[in-house]
Amino acid sequence: MVKISTDVKEVLANQQIASLVTADKNGVPNIVFMGFVKVRDDETIVMANIFWKKTEANLKENPKAAISAYMPPMKAYQIKGNVELIDKGPLMDEVADWVATEMTDLKPKGAALLHIEEVYDLSPGPNAGSRIQ
Repeated sequence: MVKISTDVKEVLANQQIASLVTADKNGVPNIVFMGFVKVRDDETIVMANIFWKKTEANLKENPKAAISAYMPPMKAYQIKGNVELIDKGPLMDEVADWVATEMTDLKPKGAALLHIEEVYDLSPGPNAGSRIQ
C-alpha cells in the first residue's frame, strides 16, 4: 500500500466535492461527485454511499476506482486503488454518524474504503499528471 502525504491529506480534508471514477467489467466509465470523502489513515480513504447506483454496481464487478480532489487556488491530486464495500458493522455505524452530523436528512446505504495504490499530482505546472506516490 501507498502512504499518502500530509499535502494530499490537506487537499482531501479541504475539498468540497471530490470526483469518484469507476468502470464496469467491460470498462464503461462512470463518474460521481462525492461530498462524503475523508482520510481514514495513511493508506485508506473512507466514503459514504448515499446515492450510488451505477457506482455500487461497478464496484461489485470491478473494485478499481480513482478519486480526484481539488483545493483552491491550484492544488489537486488523483488517488487510485481498490475499493472495499461495507454495509454493516462498526465502520458503517461510524459513516452513518458522520453523515448525520453533516446532513440529518441523509442516510447512507453503505460505506466504502479505498485502499490507496497510486497518487498523482493534478496541479497545474510541470509535474501535472506525474505519479508522486
